[in-house]
Amino acid sequence: MGIKAKRRNLKHGKYSRAIVLPAAIEKGAESTLAADRIMLVDPRGQITEDDLLEFLEVFLEPHFWPWLEQKQRENKALLIQHGESTS
Repeated sequence: MGIKAKRRNLKHGKYSRAIVLPAAIEKGAESTLAADRIMLVDPRGQITEDDLLEFLEVFLEPHFWPWLEQKQRENKALLIQHGESTS
């Protein structure tokens, strides 16, 4: 089963930011990643950057945003149903 965490973006150098990987996950000497609005990271570095980017662009990004919008609509409808403000 996966873990979830919220991490600060730490200043690293002049322009970059860093995220500390959670202790609970297995890590390798380096990580590979692909990113747009969502970041997909292999902390073991076993999946190539090209494969992560392809998966992100073909499978994750196109399906995530409609899913999130539907979830937000459902949450808003529940709030309205219970007489709560959605502002």
